[in-house]
Amino acid sequence: MDLYKFSFALVLILLISGTGVHALDTKIPKEGMVFVGEYGIDISECNVRPGDEIAFWSSGFPEGTPDSRAKVMDTRNFFVDPVFFSGKTGTWYGLISKKPVFKVEDPWIQFDVVEQGIDHEPEWIKKGNLVSFKISTNMYQLSDRPGSAGVPVRINLTGPNETAYTTLISPTGSYNLGKIFAYYSPYDTGAIWETRDDEKYPEGEYTAWATILVNDIAEKNPGETVTTSLKTTFLLSKVKPDKEKKSDKGTSDKKSSSISDKEESEDQKKEKVTPTPTPVPTTEEPVPEPTLDITPIITQSDVKVAAKPTNPPLPSPPKGKSTAKKQPLNALICIISLGAAMIFVVEKRR
Repeated sequence: MDLYKFSFALVLILLISGTGVHALDTKIPKEGMVFVGEYGIDISECNVRPGDEIAFWSSGFPEGTPDSRAKVMDTRNFFVDPVFFSGKTGTWYGLISKKPVFKVEDPWIQFDVVEQGIDHEPEWIKKGNLVSFKISTNMYQLSDRPGSAGVPVRINLTGPNETAYTTLISPTGSYNLGKIFAYYSPYDTGAIWETRDDEKYPEGEYTAWATILVNDIAEKNPGETVTTSLKTTFLLSKVKPDKEKKSDKGTSDKKSSSISDKEESEDQKKEKVTPTPTPVPTTEEPVPEPTLDITPIITQSDVKVAAKPTNPPLPSPPKGKSTAKKQPLNALICIISLGAAMIFVVEKRR
């Protein structure tokens, strides 16, 4: 009987504690953050009553016509419906009161597999090395809700023969992949997977991804990179896979072929270039080209050109005193002749 009472009390405590943990993730503080797709959350402390309408203004100010509206039917069981809230990120206000109710964000998640603490694309992980996982998400802000441990995330891991792993062997013991609380971003799990056990972790292809588990958000707002990360596929093997070696060889062959092609093209270019022929001198005398005398013929010149004497000018005679020369008696003879002519004409008229 005592054992029965003890068992009943233990189950009751677990139920109460489990309900309390769930309530911590659903209780939204005043003007707190909610994520599109969260279902069954409590917004009773967010300046809103059942039957009220809340609205979103892209300007950030509750003025004019809102860009989106939603009606609150139950403040203790509210659904952040993607139909009304997707893409409407920011502060939502009461349509009438204009008081801020909560802030909205679209969820996103990214998942990475990290080998030996080196962050790289894990196409190949060497068998025996330690592996950790990195979770990046904006939903780590759930840790701002009073009493919340962060956003719960499940890591999904499948191996050869479609084996699904829920726990992993770590350096400190068994590690549960079912619920990991990420309270900052990016969240690093640390080295939680020892890959050396050949029986548990045979060589082959593995696939890993992460899913957000809080408030049914993965079911209400599904999508890769939204509430489920992209899948990462890698090969767990002791040696580097041949396909990569072949690809490396192919790459080197491509490089060498490209170099040879380049050299060949250069050789072809050289072959295509024909040298300029050197002129051979000939013994024939060059024929002079006919020239035209284009000297203009001057028919008349308006410019008086003084000839330049070839001999130096003779010296001028010394200036002396000029003497007047006597003129001949030409004027007297002319007068006498004129008089005689006149007498002859008069006599003839008589």
